[in-house]
Amino acid sequence: MIEINDGRMIHLKGKNTSYVFRITDTDHLEHIYYGKRLEHAQEDGRAIIDKDRSRAGLSIALDSNHPTLDLNNMALEASFEGKGDFKSPLVKIEGRKTLDLRYSGHRLYPGIKRYRSASLPMAVAEEENAETVEILLKDEEQKISVILCYTLFKDWDIISRKTIVRNDGKEEIVIGKCASMQLDLYGSSFSLTSLGGAWLRELEVKKQSLCSGTLSLSSRNMSTGFETNSAFAIEDERGGCLISALVYSSSFSTTFEMGEQSRLHIVSGINSENFKWSLNPEEEFESPESIMCFSEKGLADASLRFRKGIEKVIMRGPWKERLRPLMLSTRDIMGLDVSESRIYELSAAAKAIGFEGIIVDDGWFGVRRERNTSLGDWYVNSLKFPSGLKMVASNIHREGLLFGLYFDIETVSRNSNLFESKPEWAVRDKKVKTYSSNEEDYLLDFTLAEVQEWATDTISEIIETAKLDYLRYEKTRLPSEICSSYPDEFEHRYIMGVYSVLNSISRKYPNLLIETSFSGGGRFDLGMLSYSSLMRITDNTDPISRIKSVEGAGLFYPQKAGLVTISSSPDKGTGKQIDIETRFNASLFTPVEYSLDLTVLMPHEALAISKEIEFYKHYRHVLQFGNIIREESGERVIWSASDDDASTIIILYLIKEFPLNRAKERIFVRQANENYKYRIYSRTHVQREDEALTSPMEIESYEAWGDSIKWAGIALTDRSGGYFGYQEDMRKLKDNSSRLYIIRKI
Repeated sequence: MIEINDGRMIHLKGKNTSYVFRITDTDHLEHIYYGKRLEHAQEDGRAIIDKDRSRAGLSIALDSNHPTLDLNNMALEASFEGKGDFKSPLVKIEGRKTLDLRYSGHRLYPGIKRYRSASLPMAVAEEENAETVEILLKDEEQKISVILCYTLFKDWDIISRKTIVRNDGKEEIVIGKCASMQLDLYGSSFSLTSLGGAWLRELEVKKQSLCSGTLSLSSRNMSTGFETNSAFAIEDERGGCLISALVYSSSFSTTFEMGEQSRLHIVSGINSENFKWSLNPEEEFESPESIMCFSEKGLADASLRFRKGIEKVIMRGPWKERLRPLMLSTRDIMGLDVSESRIYELSAAAKAIGFEGIIVDDGWFGVRRERNTSLGDWYVNSLKFPSGLKMVASNIHREGLLFGLYFDIETVSRNSNLFESKPEWAVRDKKVKTYSSNEEDYLLDFTLAEVQEWATDTISEIIETAKLDYLRYEKTRLPSEICSSYPDEFEHRYIMGVYSVLNSISRKYPNLLIETSFSGGGRFDLGMLSYSSLMRITDNTDPISRIKSVEGAGLFYPQKAGLVTISSSPDKGTGKQIDIETRFNASLFTPVEYSLDLTVLMPHEALAISKEIEFYKHYRHVLQFGNIIREESGERVIWSASDDDASTIIILYLIKEFPLNRAKERIFVRQANENYKYRIYSRTHVQREDEALTSPMEIESYEAWGDSIKWAGIALTDRSGGYFGYQEDMRKLKDNSSRLYIIRKI
């Protein structure tokens, strides 16, 4: 519930957390507390608020009537320039170096408040599960209003925040910055956990202490998953943890300022470097949402709360509760050399081995045989599909398989019919003589309504022709040579255009499974997750190499929202030779697709994959919807998944490099119920003939109570090696190999 005491203290009281701020006597918004739920914050307000009885000699007093009031040393809900507050501001107006925005009123709403400028994805919930308070701030002289909007999703301890700027004057104003969230936290010691990396190693976990000064997490290339991600966690010295992420899929910035007064100042929202927005009189601008949660129990519990909350308030549609199907993709099998006959061949093999659908990736459209042609020409290639797309899809469906297609709808090839007929739709600066090139293509200008309409109609026509079940919505182009009627507004207008298309498609075809990707994990964010049910974590198909990316994605995002690919060995990216069991085992703890040629498998490979699929289907409810714990210690990786009552637990044991003469190994089953008795056994893996000749299949099987395996651990059998070589029942493990352990309540 949201409590407002005498109209001056606002308390967002969730199931387990409290967020408290007040309206001061000077009509500023002072942050008081964000943490474990307080039952009597309203009664105890006088005791827990700052007293502000003195200020530093060089600081700026608010005015002569408040000689000890220093805004720079206050924990504020919104900072603005010009009145002595030198922290990063929430909002900036071009040409106005001073903003004096003071409290002017507030309103409470049941459910979620929507604004007339709404065109962005936002959290959703039934009215009884959400409550909203908006705080109106006004600069009366400059005729500018700022609305701070807070929505409490009480059952899930989720708070969403956004900022609305309104022009109340008679002349145009230009917004230079409009962040989504500001938060000032008390404390002298904070650590930051964020996600970053590069293409093929996206979303890796980064940890650092926050020291005096300013640190920024930001993206400037209209992506949210390559170099850094908008999700982050802040841990304090008392063991509490805040997690926040933006519901946004373009350039963003989050700054962390550690001031000299033991306070952390956080501002998160659209990256203002490439952003300005013109507002005519009576117009509004609405920022993207920021989603927050807190746990006093640390990062692991905050992560669980955040992911569960995201499942409730961000994910939507029928696929929110459905198991993800097991699909075969043509991507690493055929490349661009797609053909109707090969698709039938692969679909027959896929059906026989237990797959549930096939995705025809790049190469099915236009005259696409090279990567520098045909993007934009989204009609089927009749030479590759002589029977036509409708017939091919019908035959796939007749086999009982789902049918999916690839689209890179945001890109146009220079060598395409679309570019020839609509060159003005391409994002390019005609004054530039030499264009930066990806594959001789351009972004399509999704700021244009006619481009959005074309994209929606084009995808819809194919969906209806093919009775499409699965849409792979890909993007492969970063921006360059941007030329627009409003260049400073281009990035934000562009992503709003993308959202418009995805919103139309997802609403029109609610049963369509949508996967979003940006050359792998370039768009891994809550904005995309508002429309899609799967987001590709990375293009990296080496299961060992991408472990850190999967761990990072699973820290802030639901595991059922990610997607990875199992492909052939040696891996095309790293060249590593990885056995087929480990390729499966290390990919199991997130939704997975296969992209390997089923028609050329060795007998042991075909048997292994059929067993994998059987296992995956049996346990995917645990792996996609259960509770995941991921741990990595040096060369060893231990992941576990359990259902809600811990009656079934799946454990991955993976060894990257096995050092000689190491200590005896134990696995501690942290998710075990101490009152259950369990049967523990290793999943039987399919051996090659040469393996079977050198050692029999090892079988580990035990019965034990939950308290024993939780606290004493499971002592694993020795790995073969050392002076005596292989002995009976040893684990025959090499580097970059793994085992799966199944733990079932008896």
